Amino acid sequence: MSLRILHVTPYFSEAWAYGGIPRVATAQARGLSRLGHEVTVATTDACDADRRLPLGWRDPHVDVRVFPNVSNRLAFHWQCYLPRGARKFLHDVVSTFDIVHIHAHRNALQVMAADACRKANVPYVLGPNGTAPRLERRLAVKRVWDAMWGRTIIRDAAAVVAVSPAERRQLQSLGIADRQLHELPNPVELSDFAEPLDAVSRTAASPVVAFLGKVTPRKRLDVVVEAMPHVTRKDARLAIAGSDMGGLADSLRLADARGLGGRVERAGTLAGRARLAWLAAADVVVYPSTDEAFGLVPVEALLCGTPVIVADDSGCAEVVGSLDGAQVVRAGDPRALATAIDAVLDDPQKWRAAAAIGGAAARERFGAEAVVNRLDALYRKILAH
Repeated sequence: MSLRILHVTPYFSEAWAYGGIPRVATAQARGLSRLGHEVTVATTDACDADRRLPLGWRDPHVDVRVFPNVSNRLAFHWQCYLPRGARKFLHDVVSTFDIVHIHAHRNALQVMAADACRKANVPYVLGPNGTAPRLERRLAVKRVWDAMWGRTIIRDAAAVVAVSPAERRQLQSLGIADRQLHELPNPVELSDFAEPLDAVSRTAASPVVAFLGKVTPRKRLDVVVEAMPHVTRKDARLAIAGSDMGGLADSLRLADARGLGGRVERAGTLAGRARLAWLAAADVVVYPSTDEAFGLVPVEALLCGTPVIVADDSGCAEVVGSLDGAQVVRAGDPRALATAIDAVLDDPQKWRAAAAIGGAAARERFGAEAVVNRLDALYRKILAH
């Protein structure tokens, strides 16, 4: 039996500057549509601080309703999404759906959707994807938000999805009941990797150490910068890609102070296959983020055939640490990171062969079809009760 499913997310397919959650929401919605469900997505026009998704934009796979934010600068810099028309739409249509899936935590669209679900007696699934703990920035605002809306939204969810054992522990520490928690990894759209990637040639003499991610203090780009002077290959270049959300200037100043200025490249926000080609062109991808619930970038790097290094304090290590082509180092330790980088640069062919094996395993574990089948089973279990 097919279901009518509504996904509510503050950002969707084209919002590359917002990191992993738009990728997850898109893969889940499209995967559910391929299973024969009728899927609608309610989202805002957020792309980045300056670009908006056109209101007439259409997704070829699912029905997407785009609501314009009052200010996309507020959305990007303060996570303040104020989508005009969304509240009325949600209250008008939620009762026509069997189940609702809400992505991310602490945003106005989430509040609107949860309120509409409660009034219509429609169950909803919450996928915070690492955003439920109070981390990094604006902790006082998050504390107030939780007191006013956040705790109630979590309490009333039919299920809360944890994308890794680490996120499950995070959510348990917030007092979320075990009966609500369901572990389900993030999906990857394997069709994105179906065709050979037009990777930039890696025949250059200088190896490339690549960092891709939203540049915030929690992503620990500073640790990568501090590691580079300890890398044996003094011609190794650091390539940085991803949207700057408050941490880039400090890291670039640190690079200058460590004498790395001429060896640092900045690619900005990358989208689509250009992003994957950039990962494939690197000699090694480093992702030393702390408090990371999952970490799509290391998985995508392995799928591109590039070895990865991640930190040991989060779900990211649990996700890729057991895969060939991946190394796990102590969080916040530049020398340990440099040693791991050296291991790859000393024997690149060995590590690329290992990454290919790890990528094949990642396909089996995180391919959208397998993950979405489990999500479909969760929905049906909720509705059966």
